[in-house]
Amino acid sequence: LEKEEEYPKVLKEIPWPPLGIYYKGKLPEKNERVIAIVGTRKATFEGKRFAKETAEKLAKAGVGIISGLAFGIDTESHEGTLRGEGKTYAVLANGLGSIYPKQNENLAQKILESGGGLISEYPINSNPYKDRFIERNRIVSGMAEGVLIIEAPERSGSLATARFAIEQNKDIYVVPGPFYHANYKGSTKLLREGARIITTAEDLLEDLGIAEKEKE
Repeated sequence: LEKEEEYPKVLKEIPWPPLGIYYKGKLPEKNERVIAIVGTRKATFEGKRFAKETAEKLAKAGVGIISGLAFGIDTESHEGTLRGEGKTYAVLANGLGSIYPKQNENLAQKILESGGGLISEYPINSNPYKDRFIERNRIVSGMAEGVLIIEAPERSGSLATARFAIEQNKDIYVVPGPFYHANYKGSTKLLREGARIITTAEDLLEDLGIAEKEKE
């Protein structure tokens, strides 16, 4: 960001804010409602479907969706938002000179064309080093008013996002699943710690206080 006044206010208020950010396209509007949707790259069919359908319904209700452009839940969340003709934002773990994963280049272009944005704290040609995937998650949660977790294994980036969200005093919503499935080990732990259960998009819209808008 060239101008300090453009730096998102929500990021100024989190622990460990990025020194600056780079972006293509647009950042969320000042009063835009934004929810983060994150989950495992190795998601089940049901998890992917829930992510896409939920993102679509939130988008139709005027909610922006932010995620990390990774395979699995992230990709489905971005795709669902586009299907709902909403705005979606992707935080990258590398510079904006390239898209990672490369297979999501077309998705990244669609995000820009739909009025959303690509965001990074790293210089334009920076590589996606392993630690950066965890680091960028604090921006994903930091730019949202709440985080929806869909399928978080016991050790996952999604759990890291949830930890950042807790430090940032953000609401955490979790989709429950079969306790014996590895993809829900972390999710179940978050529920035991007090996260809110979400089983439909309407649950989340109701919590956000905008359920009625979706029905219009």
